[in-house]
Amino acid sequence: MNPFPSRKDMADLPDETYLERFPVPPRGAPALFVGYPSTYSVAMSNLGFHFIFAEASRSGEFSVDRFFSDTAPFTFKTGKRLGEADVLFISVSYEEDYINLVRMMTGSAIELSREKRRGKPLIIVGGAAISANPLPLSEMIDVAVIGEGERTTAHILEILSGDGAGEYEDVIEKLSGEDGVFIPGIDSRAMFKKEKTRDVFPHSVILTGKTVFPDTMLFETGRGCPGVCGFCLATSIYRPHRPASLASIVKALDESLVNTSKVGLVSTAITSHPQFEELIDIFKERDIKIGLSSLSAEGIDRKTVRILSDAGVRSASLAPETGDESIRFLIGKRTVDEVYIDAAALLAESGVRRISLYLMTGIPGEDDGIYQSTGGFLERLSTAAPGASFSVHINTMVPKPWTPLQFFAMPDIQVIRSRLKGLSSVCRKAGMRVKTKSIRSSLRQAFLSLGDQRAGRALIEYASGGISWKMALSSAGVDIASVHRERGLDGDLPWYRIEGPSSHDTLLKRYKGMVK
Repeated sequence: MNPFPSRKDMADLPDETYLERFPVPPRGAPALFVGYPSTYSVAMSNLGFHFIFAEASRSGEFSVDRFFSDTAPFTFKTGKRLGEADVLFISVSYEEDYINLVRMMTGSAIELSREKRRGKPLIIVGGAAISANPLPLSEMIDVAVIGEGERTTAHILEILSGDGAGEYEDVIEKLSGEDGVFIPGIDSRAMFKKEKTRDVFPHSVILTGKTVFPDTMLFETGRGCPGVCGFCLATSIYRPHRPASLASIVKALDESLVNTSKVGLVSTAITSHPQFEELIDIFKERDIKIGLSSLSAEGIDRKTVRILSDAGVRSASLAPETGDESIRFLIGKRTVDEVYIDAAALLAESGVRRISLYLMTGIPGEDDGIYQSTGGFLERLSTAAPGASFSVHINTMVPKPWTPLQFFAMPDIQVIRSRLKGLSSVCRKAGMRVKTKSIRSSLRQAFLSLGDQRAGRALIEYASGGISWKMALSSAGVDIASVHRERGLDGDLPWYRIEGPSSHDTLLKRYKGMVK
């Protein structure tokens, strides 16, 4: 249910505490609205969104507001209609949020066609999903931020403030050809932006109780991952692993307008931070509670769990991906079962007894033997961690661009359905709660991850209403069976218009090793 179905109902807005004071823009400053195509709660838990809002606000050159799927067609603070913007700067992390994005635009009477809209407003989109493959949205958006967007975003804002957001042709001309920027309709190719030496990463600039992490100041404690998982987009596009400097975190805490009582640490590999103990001590010394996004099992030892327990951590997430060790190694997750067993035992022993597990199905090497191996694995976990409460999240593996498994053919729907049902049964027999993602959702994500402009046309038809996803794909000329076949072995893939983080030959070699 939309909590803000009309402007009148937006009077009761969530309480917010700003952690930073922003300059007041001059009268008549260009209107720049920062958006996220999901709810306020989800958006305010996203550090990419916080960064764009903060960077635009710090400049003092724009009249900045925010918008979300549950405030559109209005902005959050001032209640302006989205169509009043000079610039819409949107962060998108997940492909399925493209659906919300289209609905937000159509609900705001904003022309979806880039060519017809002519920059009124200018639509700029960034985030992991766009970085991997901007083609599905390329007929809708004006600018795609590709790769790590901090410096690129700052450069875009500088150009917008210098030339004026209304000078569409000038802005597009200045941005075309820049590393980290893809201009649909103009750039035939683009360069993926990566900052290999960066050690300062985003943090929250607003606190609110209405988020996934209520009243929590979030810190990105590192980017990239030391692992080599063949399915993981974050590993592929953000490597190498770069930890945040402790000085940058202390600086953010010291400069905050309020003393926060809780922080959330966000990273693909939190315990891989080379100064993990010192990092935790920073917060303990200030009597700040700590929450963690996830833990790498390899980084969990007796010392680590003691640190976490002393810091008040009572829940943790582990991602073995599969209960079959040989398949785990095959897809690049090079961690033996015993590491997870030992990690669960140490966590439970230290008082961290709410443990979430993340598993996948539809991966190379998987057959009916997966039920027995997973059952045995979960039984060992449960036995090793008496008193722990386990919940298991099972997702269908979706091939992602720039990963070795971008070539992989997803199993037929009947096979996926059978696997989800069988694995769910195994988890329940082990006394664990289970949550699965719908097959339809996973397949939509696959088409939007792997597609080109035709997938974008299907998206618009589907999101506009009155037509099923299957019919929309057919109408747009998308082969419905395409995600169930291998693709691009010859080097012909839509996202190869981006000069990405890995070569075709490197990815193909790893893929062939996974499906041999």
